[in-house]
Amino acid sequence: MAIIRLAVILFVIEAIFYALLTVYLRSTKAEALEKEWDRRHPDRAGDSEERRAFVRRSMVGFQKTLKARLLALVFVIPTIVIAVIAWYVNVQ
Repeated sequence: MAIIRLAVILFVIEAIFYALLTVYLRSTKAEALEKEWDRRHPDRAGDSEERRAFVRRSMVGFQKTLKARLLALVFVIPTIVIAVIAWYVNVQ
């Protein structure tokens, strides 16, 4: 029963970190795209419908980038580490 409780708590913590990191990475990417728009179009810098459309179009493929895919390791690495530690402790 304790292992199930550990697994549930671990999953909840990992899901929270995953959500926070996803929001952070998406916001930094969007900010970089906004700066790119301002650099390319200095006469139309600032918040505009064109800039929002540019950012929205550019963010479409974000989930396929390496950063977004590596974010899934938030679930994998802690689970593997805990499993290895539990195995090591039980072997001894």
